[in-house]
Amino acid sequence: MAISAFAVKVPAAEALVGDLRRRYDATVALGVPAHITVLVPFMDPGQITPDVLALAQRVLNRTPSFAFSLSEVGRFPETAYLAPKPAEPFVAMTLALADAFPGFPPYEGAFEGVIPHLSVAHGNALDADAAAIELNARLLASGPVHATCTEVTLIENSSGRWQDLHVFQLPPAGARAMRNVLFICSRNQWRSPTAEQLWRRHPLISARSAGTSPNARHRVSIDDIEWADLILVMEEKHKSRLVAEFKRTLEHKPIHVLDIPDEYKYMDPALIEELERSVPSILGID
Repeated sequence: MAISAFAVKVPAAEALVGDLRRRYDATVALGVPAHITVLVPFMDPGQITPDVLALAQRVLNRTPSFAFSLSEVGRFPETAYLAPKPAEPFVAMTLALADAFPGFPPYEGAFEGVIPHLSVAHGNALDADAAAIELNARLLASGPVHATCTEVTLIENSSGRWQDLHVFQLPPAGARAMRNVLFICSRNQWRSPTAEQLWRRHPLISARSAGTSPNARHRVSIDDIEWADLILVMEEKHKSRLVAEFKRTLEHKPIHVLDIPDEYKYMDPALIEELERSVPSILGID
C-alpha cells in the first residue's frame, strides 16, 4: 500500500553525505533526498484531502522557521545518521502532527521517544560502521553543516518512487508560534463550541472546546489539559472545577475567565460579539 511522510529536506547536507547515501541507503534510488523525517508513515496519498492538508498546515504553523546544524554522528543498530541541533523543533513538529492525526504515530509506535536524524547508512550494521567512521572524518575536516528549516514537505510513494505531494511553509523566524487554546463551558453545547468555531481557522490558533459537566457533549479530559497552552473558561465556576480535578496538570497553565454567562445559544450574534470583544486581547492577536 502506498504511504506518505512528512520530511524536512536538507540540500545543504548533500555535499557531505550524498555519495555515502548513494552507497549505503537504498532509498536514494527511490528518489529520497537527504532529509530529516518528521512523521512516517502517514496516510495513503489517495486519502489526503484538502482538509487534511489544511489541518497539517495549522499544526505546523506552531513552529516558526529555525536554524539548525548537523555536527554529530549518531547510531542505531543498523543506521548511521547525523543528529540535528537543536532537536527540539523537529520533535515538536512530530508530536504535534501525531496528536492531530492519532492514527499515525511515529514509526507506527515501534520506538519510544522521538530522535530526529538524517540517515546516511541504513539496513546493515557493517555499512553503518563504515559510514559513521567516514562521517566523523569529514565533519572533522569540513566542520558542521548549517541549514535553515523553512518548510516541511509531504512526500508519497504511490508511483513506486518518492515524490513531493505538498509543501508546507513554516512561519518566518521570530513570528509568533501557533498556540493551542482550550475553551471551556459547562456542557460544551453553546458557548465553548461557538468560541472554538470562531477561532479554529485563525492561522495562529489551534482551538478545542470542552465542558466541565459529566453530561457535557465532550467532557474535559486530562489529554485536553495537557494539549492546551492556554485555557479560556466562560465562568469562574469552570476554573474552580478544573483546578479541583486537574490541579497538578494545570501547573503553569494560564487560565482566563471570560465572564460570559450561560444565556446564549450556539453562534448567537450577541455571544459572538462578546467573544470577539474579549478573546483577542487575551490571545494577543488581531
